[in-house]
Amino acid sequence: MDCLQRHLALFMLLFLVLPLHSVEATVSGFDSQLALLKLNMVGPEVVFLQDCLTELGFLDGPSDGVFGPATYQGVLNLQQAMGLSPDGIVGNATWEKLQELVADNVSIHVVQPGDTLWAIARRVNVTVSDLAAANSISNPDRLAVGVELVIPKGRSGSGGKRTTPIRLVHWDEVNRIFPKSTTATILDLQSGLRFQVRRLFGTYHADVEPLSAADTRTMKKAIGGKWSWERRPIAVECSGLRIAASMNGYPHGRSTIGDNAFAGHFCIHFQGSRLHSGGRVDKEHQAAVMQAVGYNQDVDRALPTR
Repeated sequence: MDCLQRHLALFMLLFLVLPLHSVEATVSGFDSQLALLKLNMVGPEVVFLQDCLTELGFLDGPSDGVFGPATYQGVLNLQQAMGLSPDGIVGNATWEKLQELVADNVSIHVVQPGDTLWAIARRVNVTVSDLAAANSISNPDRLAVGVELVIPKGRSGSGGKRTTPIRLVHWDEVNRIFPKSTTATILDLQSGLRFQVRRLFGTYHADVEPLSAADTRTMKKAIGGKWSWERRPIAVECSGLRIAASMNGYPHGRSTIGDNAFAGHFCIHFQGSRLHSGGRVDKEHQAAVMQAVGYNQDVDRALPTR
């Protein structure tokens, strides 16, 4: 998302330094360069649209440049939330609202003498890796005074906290709020990638399957490009919560979604989950659950550069 954030940071700076009539001309010129977009279109403008929708929380998944059903639904959700005509088509009114909303999410910190990336991250309550990723910083030890740093979404120099912390929720409660046949979003904490799943069954833990072939591709990328039984820390986003969990990444057993390119299901464990074979506690899964909670607590163990 760093390209989007840099573009919008410049957009915000124009508001700060240009006269009103110049800003209006700039905004108008920017809008006029954006094409009308609708279902099944492809191209870089769609990538930008998807980046904006993701930044605002209206879209989960990769920005692949394809205006598919998920992007269409994201546009509808945005239009409905903002009181626009919900036609799923991105015209001038929708582009203007997108730019207005995303620009409001961007804040900038100007590097001062003596600043370090770690100190800035602590001051604005972001992780070092998030801050480095948002600004394409390869060497955190070299910061030039006067450089403008983009503060990642949802944070500000006032020290605001993460809006949705990763919480430790017992399996008995998760089993209630994430019932069978419902969907959730998986945030892989080691890669920073998101994909959607649907719960298939499971008594002692959740057996799930990727919702679509695109979700399967994202999942495989997140776990390193090949299926693996290795336990890994994740957060499960459902019912307005971000819940600490652990998953393996190997397709096995039964499946119900025929076109998701995933021959089987995989397992997600939460605090208090057990194996279906013998009802035993899997210590590796429980360790990964606790590791997921740790992503809230240590600024140097941030989501890594994507």
